Amino acid sequence: MYILEQRFLRGPNIHADSPCLLSVLDLDDLYGVSSKDIPGFNHALLGLLPSLHGQLVPTGQRGGFAQRLREGTYLGRVVEQLTLELQTLAGTHVSYGRTKPAARRPGQVRIVCAYEVESLAQPAFRLAVQIADALGHGQPFDLAPRLAELREIVDRHAIDPGTAAVLAAAHERGVPVQRLTEDASLFQLGWGVRQRRLQAGATSETSFIATKIASDKQLARSLLQEAGVPVPQGDIVRSLDEALEVARWVGGPVTVKPQGASDGVTVNCSTRDEIERAYALAHNYARRIVVERHIEGSAYRVLVAGGRVAAARQRGGASAAGEDVTALLPEPTRRLCVRAAATVGLDVAGIDIVCRDIAQPLAAQGGAVIEVHAGSDIALQQHPDAGTAVLDSLMGDSNGRIPLVAVTGTNGKTTTALMIAHAARMAGRVTGVTTTHGVHINGKTVAVGDCTGYWSARTVLAAPDVEFAVLETARGGILKRGLAFDRCDVGVVLNVSPDHLGLDGVETIEDLAQVKAVVAASASRAAVLNAQDALCVAMVRRLKPNTEVVFFSMEPENPVLLKHLGDGGRGAYLQDNAIVLADGKRQVELLRVESMPAAFGGLARFNIANALAAAAALMACGFLHMQIARGLSTFVSDGKTNPLRTNVFDVRGVTVIVDYAHNPAAYVAMAEMARAMLPRQLVGIVTAPGDRRDDDLLEIGEVCGERFDELVVYDSSLRGRAPGETVDLILEGAQEVVGPSDTLHRELDVGNAIRLGLSLCAPGDVLVFSCGSSLRVFIEALRVTDPESADLIAAQTA
Repeated sequence: MYILEQRFLRGPNIHADSPCLLSVLDLDDLYGVSSKDIPGFNHALLGLLPSLHGQLVPTGQRGGFAQRLREGTYLGRVVEQLTLELQTLAGTHVSYGRTKPAARRPGQVRIVCAYEVESLAQPAFRLAVQIADALGHGQPFDLAPRLAELREIVDRHAIDPGTAAVLAAAHERGVPVQRLTEDASLFQLGWGVRQRRLQAGATSETSFIATKIASDKQLARSLLQEAGVPVPQGDIVRSLDEALEVARWVGGPVTVKPQGASDGVTVNCSTRDEIERAYALAHNYARRIVVERHIEGSAYRVLVAGGRVAAARQRGGASAAGEDVTALLPEPTRRLCVRAAATVGLDVAGIDIVCRDIAQPLAAQGGAVIEVHAGSDIALQQHPDAGTAVLDSLMGDSNGRIPLVAVTGTNGKTTTALMIAHAARMAGRVTGVTTTHGVHINGKTVAVGDCTGYWSARTVLAAPDVEFAVLETARGGILKRGLAFDRCDVGVVLNVSPDHLGLDGVETIEDLAQVKAVVAASASRAAVLNAQDALCVAMVRRLKPNTEVVFFSMEPENPVLLKHLGDGGRGAYLQDNAIVLADGKRQVELLRVESMPAAFGGLARFNIANALAAAAALMACGFLHMQIARGLSTFVSDGKTNPLRTNVFDVRGVTVIVDYAHNPAAYVAMAEMARAMLPRQLVGIVTAPGDRRDDDLLEIGEVCGERFDELVVYDSSLRGRAPGETVDLILEGAQEVVGPSDTLHRELDVGNAIRLGLSLCAPGDVLVFSCGSSLRVFIEALRVTDPESADLIAAQTA
């Protein structure tokens, strides 16, 4: 067996809503071999892992997997179940798994397994493969040391109980949680401007100066005493003589402890010898030593969070657990503890008390506050409300979420996302947006490149100033990492048409729709869907129970839209060249198409559809009609604001449209727009990535051959094909429509293709150039023959 590929699906994905490890496994000579057909396999496996007897199958039957082994199951399924069981035995709790043959890859399977600890998932899978491979070939396997390694991984990445209590409270409230690093218990709670951080009992609201005060025992004692909090008399000393002097004026037994350290403490020192020994011990841990009056009684720690007592427990004693005494604290002691935390300046504090009877006020029994600590995971481990108290202190009543709109579809994602983000910015929101060309925070570019996946989305959600997030969410990102969020407010699905088929296990357009539907299914407030696309309409069945459906349509008489509006639903549609919003009770004309720069006078119908989707999403987010109209009427799609998305230039009387078109639907849309400009002649310079299927490339050729008067085809991304192979398939498709013709041109180099296409044009013609890289490619190709025009376009896009 060989592991060919692995990827972590960290968020909701096509397999599950929870994190999963996807592996592609070559079963080699064990492909198609059933467990019952391998002599001794089942006996050896169940002997090695007896817990498999109790493993559930999807039907919920306990012991079902052992029965399946006896009946006969394939080795891919065995590896899946072993991976889950090994993770469970290592100390986590996972149960979801799925195995299916890899399409068009004989001998290979795709295995999906849930995980809780990311660092454990891959080692567990590798071990599962090694076990199945060894037993499948009749070889013994020593599991014990390998299982111990897995348990060490879990221990190394375990979350401390105090932090776990807060995270559990966050989960209960619906606060999104992100572990920022596997090697440290540092967590982000919430998104954008509402985010907070938590690490080992300390929070992002815990001030540095308060922590320093708490660690300076003498300073803290002075401040507490000034605030009326009972504290033991004492002082900081730097020599034994000073320690003896302090003990004399205290006039009774003393406690000797190192400044800023929790070890090396000695209590109830009365004689010179006891003080000398205590001083020597404390001096091993610090140069500055605290000598203070010894307080008789038991030690307690009280957790104060958010200005209230959350929990209290007795420390030490015979019981390893300690004892919960929260209910025994009298009101005066609660007020003292809250005042102590506030005096030091801590949002979360552990207040150490010594007294004879915790149920009585401290003053009446000579009790005292002996220390104040920043954070207190000790108390958190013991009291069920403690995690909630710290969360309340950290987040208030907020769930930490900012409005989040996710946009997907085959075509139009970037423009729609930018339209939504622009309108939100115009309404005064600090907006973060991801697109195919970069990450932008409040109009400033912070990253450049294809930023439509998991990590780019995290960049926006982690930005501390973002109030509103718009995330272009592409097919590739969903398949490679899953979503970067557990849910969005509004999920937008623009359309589903053939593209990227045959990649990553997506073989059909229905498979592709399942990928896009992950965004719709993640919507908690509303899903904006294309009423004219049957695959989008079918996604209604995938929505959460209380998620609103908002349809948009370029056709006001679309039957899906009409029924939806008739039932009181909301939608957006084009009527008499105006964008109309319907809220179930009334229809409001939002703005005329001519007032939208991105519509190019109504010629760019695909951008009108994008605007409808954007308007519907903004309406679902609660924006006012005036705010939506203002955003759409001021959004400009050009080479500066939206590169490679219908960028129009004039080159000596030739209208040039540069666009990212790369699939049949996009080429149809671009050709229709260009033809609507009534050109003398329409010229196309087209291409497609080499990883598209032959049939897809042939279809691109048919579409383009039918719609362009002159067609130049060039090579862009080879992606596994030989030079010219993609070009020849596109031209073959074009010839199916126009036959052998001198209007079809083959030019592999993009620069030569651009210059050839322009040479075929005269003033009054329209040229469409499909570009998958950057406008710089067009500018530099033009500069060879027309540097003046190249400089003009460069200035327009700078």
